[in-house]
Amino acid sequence: MDVLSAIKKRSSCRDFKNDQIKKEDLDILIEAALASPTAINLQDLKINVIQDRNLIDDISQECFRLMDENVKKRMQDRNAENIFYNAPTIFILTSPKTVYSDLNAGIVAQSLCLASEHLGLSSCIIGMVAPAFDETNPKNLKSRLDMEENEYFCVSVAVGYANSKKLPHDFDRNQIKEFY
Repeated sequence: MDVLSAIKKRSSCRDFKNDQIKKEDLDILIEAALASPTAINLQDLKINVIQDRNLIDDISQECFRLMDENVKKRMQDRNAENIFYNAPTIFILTSPKTVYSDLNAGIVAQSLCLASEHLGLSSCIIGMVAPAFDETNPKNLKSRLDMEENEYFCVSVAVGYANSKKLPHDFDRNQIKEFY
């Protein structure tokens, strides 16, 4: 699949099968993450690859514990019992705090999503995991990922086989401002 097709075809999956992804596909996803560019070539992101179901469930439970009622309702409306929509593989991107941290994490997240689409896998970028790793949370899970003191959560990407899919969003040319 060419890159433009992957971009146009990809949509967020919120309903994953329990089947674990293949080891060779995981290796390709890791390579895609490592090949991603970063601002001023910092290359300082930590790419935490999680397939341990207990750890995934613990992170999810902590997220639900901290969630406000409106978000919990939205998750219930989606039949989501897990913050990662039951995906079997989770990438949690962490970094020392710099002005570029979130930008770099976004670049790597997009690389993971497009590589997943290329492999016939589905993905979902999930930022709602942040409170589970926030230092102001006395029960934060930083130690579960061996995060350093100056390391913080940027974003997570859930990856797996789709149980169901939705169509990609419609394009809105009104989002474009053109200056010629």
